[in-house]
Amino acid sequence: MTATPPAGRVDGRAIGAVMLATLAFAAAADAHDSAHSAMPQSASSAVKLRECWMTVAYVPRPASVLEGAFPALPDLTETFYGPDPLFGVWAVSCARGQVAGRRVGRVVLSLVGVPMALTAPGAPPLANFLAHALIRADTNSRALAAGLRRTGLPARLRRALRYRHSRRGVVPFKAALELPGAYHLEVNASALDPTNPHEHSNRFTYPAQSGRAPQLGLEAAAAVDRFCFPVAGNCSAFLAAPPESALANLLGDTSAEARVAFDHVKLPRIDLSLRPSPRRSPMTGDAAGSRDRR
Repeated sequence: MTATPPAGRVDGRAIGAVMLATLAFAAAADAHDSAHSAMPQSASSAVKLRECWMTVAYVPRPASVLEGAFPALPDLTETFYGPDPLFGVWAVSCARGQVAGRRVGRVVLSLVGVPMALTAPGAPPLANFLAHALIRADTNSRALAAGLRRTGLPARLRRALRYRHSRRGVVPFKAALELPGAYHLEVNASALDPTNPHEHSNRFTYPAQSGRAPQLGLEAAAAVDRFCFPVAGNCSAFLAAPPESALANLLGDTSAEARVAFDHVKLPRIDLSLRPSPRRSPMTGDAAGSRDRR
């Protein structure tokens, strides 16, 4: 699929949201160290990833559209970086890792979801402490797909999933995630986040119709990123999807400009914690991925 960024649309509300978000970044610089990991101690640190790129982009969308993507209705009343809920893609690409003690080679992981809360009391309302309602997870790793599905998360094995990043020192820094026939993420950014370095304590929960929902926690320390507010200029970030695909319906078009995006300097490590639900309904298909709609 060939993706092109959407035409820019600037209005007063978007500019105001950018200004507020920028002020929040600067004011919270000392707050990153005050919050602790929000994953419960009963969760297992089953996945250890090393030498990782991580790129994130969020697109504003109406809650009424996003709610239809979940089997159980999440609470989308709390918003971040503006007045609207956000639809986001987290792209992670690591040189190597371990899954349940088993060594694996290069891992690409995509997490698609909607931020709905903070992961810890007193945490700043920034992307590195956002808790998400998970829509889908895609990975090129058979071992990781199997582990996520055993937890009860909607994971799919996608051998065609690709991530690429510009070489060290090339400015602007360019990152792209591509799942052919499904969706595309691209971020071009160069401005350093004033809260660098910072920790990540993120959570992705698959909403359950009853009982406790399965969760994935993402932890990283000493992260450094380049942020992008496309409406402010000097950078670009967008999500795209083929016509009539599941993600195109959520985006409201085949391409949408991001409200905010982040591209990280290569991280030495990312740890994923998995907490299964007490009762997991059998998922169709095997750990290699079901024949679901892209």
